[in-house]
Amino acid sequence: MATVTADTPGFWNGTRRFGRFLASEMKPRGRILTPFNVITIVIMAVAAVILFIRFTQGLGAVTNLSDGYPWGLWIAFDVVTGTALGCGGYAVALLVYAFNKGKYHPLVRPALLTSALGYSIAAVGIIIDVGRPWLIWRIPISFSKWNLDSALLEVALCVMAYMIVLWIELVPPALECGGHHKLLKKFNKWLFVIISLGIVLPTMHQSGLGAIVVAAGNKVSPLWQTPWVSFLFLLSAIIMGFSVVIFEGALTVMGFGRRLELHLYRRFAKVMRWALAIYLVVRFADLAYRGALGATTETPVRMTMFMLK
Repeated sequence: MATVTADTPGFWNGTRRFGRFLASEMKPRGRILTPFNVITIVIMAVAAVILFIRFTQGLGAVTNLSDGYPWGLWIAFDVVTGTALGCGGYAVALLVYAFNKGKYHPLVRPALLTSALGYSIAAVGIIIDVGRPWLIWRIPISFSKWNLDSALLEVALCVMAYMIVLWIELVPPALECGGHHKLLKKFNKWLFVIISLGIVLPTMHQSGLGAIVVAAGNKVSPLWQTPWVSFLFLLSAIIMGFSVVIFEGALTVMGFGRRLELHLYRRFAKVMRWALAIYLVVRFADLAYRGALGATTETPVRMTMFMLK
């Protein structure tokens, strides 16, 4: 059997076809300065100013952090919430490959693409968030300086590894578009290893993000200071992943004129309802067991935030 290498003419022909495909897909269609894009440009301009202040005056200048309160709402939004929103690929892969629900397989690739983009953005956010971002490259290789008691170490390692895994999982579509079918066949023989890592790694770091709340001690409300918070966070991340997949399906219909596979999304929504039911049962059972149900109505703000969550 012939082997396709970088010296094979067919390899470069397929690569050129893939390049032309990307160029045609990325070609602007219609007006560029739409109201949505104008708002986005304004947000990006404000963010650029904030980033300039952050990198010239330090992290404290834009976050108001202190030694007593080293974290704030910003870390909960851009890392904890942002990472969960990028959980669509993990949620669909868990459903298709772990629970053997092959009927949802058409949703795998778009969900993986969204997750790859989301985790890549989260990785950039982490680089901005750390106090000395120019030293972040040491995390994977400075074994002697690892803080083995930190939940964030496990989160950092798993997030970086999972981001790489996500982009590797998107290699098959690129090979198909380029016409590299022999390379695709070889790649698929090892795809089960990548898929396994793509399920294990997010399970670890999503639950690890929940463990950060436990480490905050009495600074966290009794509503959230529970040994079950890791499980609750993992389950809520899966639910958010399901929701993002349905949301992106609606966006592709509006933006690209694709046909919405309504029958598939309806069954997908039923799975999400079961996950929500399990979450609510565990959530309220935990509050009742710890005698923390009264904390839900202590103040109007706390009650509102609890209902939103």
